[in-house]
Amino acid sequence: MLRLKTTLILLMASLPMWAQQNDSTTTEEFDWTPVMDAIIWHESKGQPNARNGIYLGVLQIAPVLVRECNNILAARGSKQRFTNEDRRSPEKSKEMFRVIMSKYNRENDIDKACRIWKGGIRYNVKKTQPYVNWVRAYMRKHADDYKQPDSSDSSDSKQ
Repeated sequence: MLRLKTTLILLMASLPMWAQQNDSTTTEEFDWTPVMDAIIWHESKGQPNARNGIYLGVLQIAPVLVRECNNILAARGSKQRFTNEDRRSPEKSKEMFRVIMSKYNRENDIDKACRIWKGGIRYNVKKTQPYVNWVRAYMRKHADDYKQPDSSDSSDSKQ
């Protein structure tokens, strides 16, 4: 058990700050961009018209997920609704991702997000682990793409 805790601490310390956000950050505030970008590359290589059976768009969304997003929005009293055609829009697809995460992943857990996206809300950890590993590896490889500019490097501070 101690070995597992040590491994987790070391893993967290090696992750960029955006990957360490916790449940004190609401889903609406959480920056899902690196996670979504990794999933988009895995699912469709960024092609909005990518299709695999019933799955469509950059995030390969099924019609049942569109319905679930609309059910979540209706339960919240929102008038916003998605259509199946919205799956072709990268921005609308990302909005649907955020809606699903706000309902089923309030902890903003990146691994859980990957598992939900790959295996549904009743995912199997063992079956979804390769997907989590792939997304995490992509995020590590592209971590520099998401670094915030250091305020000390700004031209205003150089005089």
